[in-house]
Amino acid sequence: MAKELFQSKEDDKEDTGPLKNRSCTDIICVLIFIVFFGGMGVLAYFAFTIGDPWRIVNGYDSFGNTCGRANVAGVNVTSNFAGRDLTDYPYLMYFDPSVMLPSTLTTLANFDTDAGASIETTMMVCVKKCPDFTYYDGKAGEEGEENSVRNYMMSRYVSKFKEEAQDVCEYDFLQNLKDDGKLDTVGTTGLTAATFNYDQVYITNMGSSGPCPKYVIESEPILNRCIPMADKIEEAISDEDTYEEIVDKINDILGTNVSASEVMQYAMSDVMNSYREIAVMCGASLVISFIIILLLGWIAQIMIYAIAILAAVACIAGPAYFWYIWYTAKQTLDEQTFQLQSQIDNVETLMIYAIIITVVCVIVLLLIIFLRSRIGLMVTLFKEAGFMVMRMIVILFTPIVLALFIIAWAGLWSFVSGYIYTAGTATDLTFERSYNGDAAALATAGQETEITMVYYKDHDYILYVWLYHLFGLYWGTEFFLACHEMAIAGAFVQFYWTRDKSKVHFPVLTGIWWVFRYHLGTVAFGSCIIAIIQLIRTILAYIQNKTKDSGSEIVKYLLMCLQCCLWCFEKVMKFINRNAYIYTAFKGSNFCSSCKKVFGLLLSNLVRVGVINCVGSFILFMGKFLVVMITGILGYFMMNKDEDLYYWAIPVLIAAIFAFAVAHTFFSVYEIGIDTIFICFAEDETKNDGTAGREYYMSKNLMQWVENSGEALKNLKKKKGQQRAQAKAANSGDVVKMEDM
Repeated sequence: MAKELFQSKEDDKEDTGPLKNRSCTDIICVLIFIVFFGGMGVLAYFAFTIGDPWRIVNGYDSFGNTCGRANVAGVNVTSNFAGRDLTDYPYLMYFDPSVMLPSTLTTLANFDTDAGASIETTMMVCVKKCPDFTYYDGKAGEEGEENSVRNYMMSRYVSKFKEEAQDVCEYDFLQNLKDDGKLDTVGTTGLTAATFNYDQVYITNMGSSGPCPKYVIESEPILNRCIPMADKIEEAISDEDTYEEIVDKINDILGTNVSASEVMQYAMSDVMNSYREIAVMCGASLVISFIIILLLGWIAQIMIYAIAILAAVACIAGPAYFWYIWYTAKQTLDEQTFQLQSQIDNVETLMIYAIIITVVCVIVLLLIIFLRSRIGLMVTLFKEAGFMVMRMIVILFTPIVLALFIIAWAGLWSFVSGYIYTAGTATDLTFERSYNGDAAALATAGQETEITMVYYKDHDYILYVWLYHLFGLYWGTEFFLACHEMAIAGAFVQFYWTRDKSKVHFPVLTGIWWVFRYHLGTVAFGSCIIAIIQLIRTILAYIQNKTKDSGSEIVKYLLMCLQCCLWCFEKVMKFINRNAYIYTAFKGSNFCSSCKKVFGLLLSNLVRVGVINCVGSFILFMGKFLVVMITGILGYFMMNKDEDLYYWAIPVLIAAIFAFAVAHTFFSVYEIGIDTIFICFAEDETKNDGTAGREYYMSKNLMQWVENSGEALKNLKKKKGQQRAQAKAANSGDVVKMEDM
């Protein structure tokens, strides 16, 4: 009765098969789509004019200069060190690794002195090469230095500058001392306080705002940042809390452990040394996926019935096992003279569990028994999809084209995001540095306590720009996916509704033409709905992250429930959208009409839909898993004995990820094909009855799942007999008059 609610009598009079004379659908949605992405283009233009993604790639110092680049001072920026040419200074070094700021100094403008934060822990400079030496508190004592530790360290800095031109201090600091002749008084082993009070006037109390750092740790360049080596940090930092703070900050920047710098180097080396094996595994995944697609119809039948049998066995063995446990526990309890209340409660709980499991298993077992015929329909759909895919072999390459479009779109979006992220305004930040020396000592040294750093201040409207830009990512990605689904559905629709399959010409190209000529508005409409849900989920996830430290458990629970509901809603809408795209490819109707019509078809075949989506999705997942497993096993036997590799699992993992992507690409076509064939089957069953003049378009395999299949097959056999008689009469030259039977 459900389909009558969604189909009028006029619908039953429509011609079967895909619509030939199509017209554009949901035109207003196309216009909105064009206007929206035109707006993204305008945002990108303004971002290009004020942003600089090299600040993300290379990092920038405390004065707004990008490392490894020729810089120009920003408007209204007064810092003496702004606008420097740092072409020969590609690496960013932190005076204090415990306060690493990967890309911005914005926090300086809003630091909380009450919480113990200090504005003097922020100096970052660009260097020619990362430090290959370690100087730290206590090293002077180890070498027997009589002078203060900081005087000792300053002498080390000067020695490095003199001997190797390595400068880890503030820009031009040591060079200016050299020009003034002050470096001539510095020995290679130490300084005397009478000669020059470096510890008093050149290292701040906090030791991190210059002009020289409190300590230097041997580092490696990673992502153009000087990242201290793990063993050197532990050696140099005696304070455990400071050590942990530095390690945690480096972990935040790298997204891994400090020792990952060495692992990354070894991993890259292994990838380079095993590129041939990786190529072989990637090629093997393509071949394996293709073979499984060819055999999936037969494999699916075996797997489906195996799953049904195993589930039935589990439904019998599971309750029996729990009742056995309960019986054993009950016997043990009855044999005891003294019985504790906790023991009695445990036995009763076991009985409750046994009852619940028994009820659930009985229901599942009954479903398996009564739905065995429905499972057979799904097996037939798998076979039909495999048959059509082999007749349209080019359809397997469409996901590759889709992947290229999505990769290009993601790359363009990321490229623009880099400009938006760095589209801040250079702003001065002036503060006083504190030293141990008195005013006279500072004046003698010519050291100024005031310093002006530069940070990039975000615009007030940046949050709205990001929301607009993020929604564009979601909408664009879903738009490409929707176009692919409708194009593939169009190809399967043509193949299904053509009696003589040899007359189907270029179905894939025709399906693509239908989408881009008539139905871009429909895919824009459906993809916009999904994008809106995804944006809401993203905002909700952001709120969850901000409130994760909240003491209110009720708020956390409500947010999790809301996120779960939105996730379910997104899955439901994706399911409805896909079937609506299929119906649009079939009948050329707009999005809302397609949703209404296809909902009626699905509702009238609710049990079939449940079986196909649950068991069918599991079978497709098992197919993907099989591809990945075979590829991984192949890689294991190829690489685990290779003594030249440090981490053979890294190349195997790369190939396995590629294999899953390839398998998902191939199987997505199969999945869309099954859904399309089922929609066509349901429509065919509704519009036709197998009688003369209303013959089914479905194949013989599918026809056996129709209620009046016997009569339909009989009529089909009679019609083919008449056609053979006509052909025989024509070949013999006789005129045969066929009587209406």
